[in-house]
Amino acid sequence: MRKYFLLLVLGLYVCTVSAQLIKQDNQIPKKQSDLDWYNCSFDQDGVYGAEVNKAYDLLKGKKIKKRPVVALIGTGLDVEHEDLKQSIWFNPKEKANGKDDDKNGLVDDINGWNFLGGKDGQVMETLLKEGDREFFRLKDKYGDYVFDGKNYYRVADDKLMPVPAPENIDEFKYYRNQVMCESSVAGAYGGIGLAYVLRDYALKFDKQLKERFPDKELTLQEFQTCYDPKAPRDSLGEVAFTLMAYGFSIMKTEKWEDIYNLYATGGQVERGRAAYEKALKAINPGGRKDIVGDNYMDINDKKYGNNVLLTSDAALGTMQAGIIGAKRGNGLGGDGIIDRVEIMTLRVTGRSGEPYLKDMALAIRYAVDHKADVIVLPQQNTLYPEDQKKWITEALQYAEGKGILVIVPVWDLSRDLAKETFFPNRWMTGGKELTNLMVVASSNKEGNPSMRSNYGARELDLFAPGMDVFSTYTGDTYQTGTGVGLAAASVAGVAALIKAYYPALTGTQIRDILLESVTSRAGVEVEKGIEVNGKPTQDLFLFEDLCLSGGILNAYQAVMAADKLAK
Repeated sequence: MRKYFLLLVLGLYVCTVSAQLIKQDNQIPKKQSDLDWYNCSFDQDGVYGAEVNKAYDLLKGKKIKKRPVVALIGTGLDVEHEDLKQSIWFNPKEKANGKDDDKNGLVDDINGWNFLGGKDGQVMETLLKEGDREFFRLKDKYGDYVFDGKNYYRVADDKLMPVPAPENIDEFKYYRNQVMCESSVAGAYGGIGLAYVLRDYALKFDKQLKERFPDKELTLQEFQTCYDPKAPRDSLGEVAFTLMAYGFSIMKTEKWEDIYNLYATGGQVERGRAAYEKALKAINPGGRKDIVGDNYMDINDKKYGNNVLLTSDAALGTMQAGIIGAKRGNGLGGDGIIDRVEIMTLRVTGRSGEPYLKDMALAIRYAVDHKADVIVLPQQNTLYPEDQKKWITEALQYAEGKGILVIVPVWDLSRDLAKETFFPNRWMTGGKELTNLMVVASSNKEGNPSMRSNYGARELDLFAPGMDVFSTYTGDTYQTGTGVGLAAASVAGVAALIKAYYPALTGTQIRDILLESVTSRAGVEVEKGIEVNGKPTQDLFLFEDLCLSGGILNAYQAVMAADKLAK
């Protein structure tokens, strides 16, 4: 038995990586148009693939001028898979001898690097979401503040006390408006402060009611007099009044005494604390310090991690690698887009949670410094803390300056990217637009977009095959999977194909070529999942209203365009 067996047994769960299902498929069809259909074309095979086979017909007689390097920044990878061995990157300046031969501070980075590894061979399996990490970072500063729109209060000694405004108002607003929305733990902790507000207003309302209606049994009718629309604005009082008014309905009572006992006795505060403890138990706030040992907030703390790449989350990376570089024509699994490629693995994600931006920034720089031609990132995200966003921005600019194409998939959340900002994006520098960054989403054999993908006529570049795709899987196996990571791999494979034959083209030029050479779907009306008021629904769109190019990745047309530009 190979060493993968135990890992494979442990890893064959229903694996959600970046919210994308990697599913098993034991009923393997035989036609290429049902397997690695990304290689096929509509005119020859009846599917909206990337026309890779047609591109090779066009390239007959031409010689590959370089072996392009594709850096997969994301999960681990099975670098010993039988169908990938010829396509694995080897660091030419490093040997497997327990020494740092190339003097970069990383020992035995033979095929890449695991930024979530420890010196003893351990690896982080689960990560926090960025919102949760920011909550723990800022909790002691701002977690106990309550703001009513004018005045500030803070929970201290079991009381809600008036306090001066926080010193850093911008950071406080960031915590209140972004972190608390992104982090369920932060929201639960904020519930404790809300419970104190409700307790204090229950006491205040009770005093008002007893002064206005002495010796009378108090009911909902009397409680309604606590709200005076002509009185000076009190946002906390309005929140408390609204929640207590709902309380009458929820508790199915007309008695104020029942509402008073719910909020004024402190029971709500205890329930808030219990909810926070439950939210804490649902996540694992530790791990990085114990396993990795670095300071994730210090970009200059660079010498950490290990070279363990076969991890329990390696399924997605292995499938991506198969789409890009599985051996063509050997009868094993599907054909990769270009098997004369070198795939570098840089692990920054685990089975759950979101990658650390420091790891991503350093992985981009590692890829650039080790001569990558194409870089694939994990999916976009909404929360990029300002200092850490700068690390990513500078790393992307570094890649742009070296002529490297960077590909990032969208999330499958049905969000309109024109209304909600996700990072990284081309405008994140605050100045000159990034010209080497390509944002992609998944399409299916019928040429339709993923129902759940994010979309944007300006923000999303193109769609690419990424649904029901057959590819390599851990442990010398093969599976069918769906996900934006697979669409990103399709784009990376075609970009690498162009780079192999036309090495002088830059990442910016290749992006332009891919945008201009799509299989056009302009004018085609398609059904698309959207989100309205936080609820999923569906609508009809013209394809060009969903992405900048108005079409689907096309290797055949891209090669023709590259050949013309190169001449």
